[in-house]
Amino acid sequence: MSDTLIQYNAVICRYNEIALKGKNRWRFEQYLIGRISKLLSQSNLKVSKIRGRVLIHSCDWAIFSKDDYSLIKDSLQFVFGLDSYSFAISTLPSLDKILEVALPSVNLVIEETKSKKLPNAPLTFRVRSRRSDKNSFESKRALEVGIADAVISRHLYLNVNLISADINLYVELHREKAFIYYHIENGQKGLPSGSNPPVLSLLSGGFDSPVASYMMMRRGVYVDFMSFHSFPFTPLETTEKIKRIAKQLNKFQGKRRLFLCNFLEVQKEICAKVYETFRTIHYRRIMFKLAERIAHENGNKALVTGESVGQVASQTIVNLANIDSATEMIVLRPLIAMDKFDTMEIARKIGTHDLSAEQVPDSCTVFSPSNPSTSAPRKMILKGESVMNMEELIELAYRNTVLLDEETGAETPLNEVFKTQ
Repeated sequence: MSDTLIQYNAVICRYNEIALKGKNRWRFEQYLIGRISKLLSQSNLKVSKIRGRVLIHSCDWAIFSKDDYSLIKDSLQFVFGLDSYSFAISTLPSLDKILEVALPSVNLVIEETKSKKLPNAPLTFRVRSRRSDKNSFESKRALEVGIADAVISRHLYLNVNLISADINLYVELHREKAFIYYHIENGQKGLPSGSNPPVLSLLSGGFDSPVASYMMMRRGVYVDFMSFHSFPFTPLETTEKIKRIAKQLNKFQGKRRLFLCNFLEVQKEICAKVYETFRTIHYRRIMFKLAERIAHENGNKALVTGESVGQVASQTIVNLANIDSATEMIVLRPLIAMDKFDTMEIARKIGTHDLSAEQVPDSCTVFSPSNPSTSAPRKMILKGESVMNMEELIELAYRNTVLLDEETGAETPLNEVFKTQ
C-alpha cells in the first residue's frame, strides 16, 4: 500500500464537538492530548497542539518507522474526542517546498490507485487545501491550482473532479508548517476521556450493558463497572466472561474498577418473601440500591444500565419507573430507544459481540419467575419490601461484593477498598 511507502512524519488529529466548547475548549483539548500521549508513552513520539489541530510527530520530525506507524494506527482507534486523523508529510509553507514532497508521494498514490482500476479506466484527481494562517498564501484557489497544474502536467491522463475524485491531495497550511496527506481515517468522535464526571455501569454478560458503557465513554466519562453473579448457581465462567468484557471496554479508557457481587443470598431471601411474578423487579431495586451506595463511595456521579423500553418484562415503562424509584441517583440509559439490531452492530464494532454471545447464565436468569409482571403496581412492590429487612439485605450484598482485578483475579473486600477514603 502507498501508505506504507510514503515517508510520513506527522499525524494531523481533528476534533469536531470540542471546537464548540468556547472558553472551555482548551480543557477538552488537554484531555484529548493527555489520552493520546498516554497511549504513545512507550515511544519517542510527541503530541502537540497547533491551531484547531492536535499533532503527533517525533521530537525531530523524523520519518515514522513501521513500528511508529502501527502504534499510532492501533492507538487512535481507542481515542474518544477524535473526529478523524491523517498521516501526513510536513514541510515549509511555500509552494516550492510543498511540491518538493507532494510530487513524489502523489506518484505512489496514483500508481496504487491505477492498479485497482480496469486498464484505460479514467482516473480523477483533485486538490483540497485549508489555511489556518490566512497570510501564508495569497489564496486557497491559487495554492490548489498551482499544485494541480504541477501534478497534471506530469500525469496528463488525470481528469479533474472537484466533487468526488479517485485521488485526493490535501494540504493544510499553518504559520510555520504545511502538511500534505491523502487519506482521512475516522475516529471514535464524542468527547475525550475524563472530560465529564465518572459513572458506575451495571454490567451484565449480555449485549446491551457493554454497549451502553461504551456509549457513555464516548461522552467523555470514565466508566467503572458493577456486576452480579450467583455462585455456585452460576458457574465461574460467568465472572470470567465479565472480566473479559470489562478488559475489552477498558481499551477505550484505560483500566477502571470492576466490582463483583455474589447476589445469591439476597435472591434466596427475595424468593422466600415476595410474589414470584415480582421477583426480578425486587432484584433490580436492591441491585440499584447497592450500586448507588458503592457509586457514592467510589466517586461516581451516576448509574448506567443497558435497558431499552419494552425489551424484557422488567424494562416496560411502568417497571422502569418502579426500579428507578429505589434510588435518588440519576440513572442513565443510553440504549433506551435503540433497536436490538443497532446495539448488536455497535457490539461488533467495539469487540464485545463475540464475548457477549457466549452462553453463560447470569444472576438475573437464576430464580427468574416463570411469568414476570410487565406492569407491577408500585404498592405491591413496596408491600413486598415491607416484609423484608431492606437495610440488612443491602448490607449483606455489600459484604458479598469485592473489587476484582481483571488482570490478576485478585479480590479485595469493599471494607478494605474504601476504608481510607
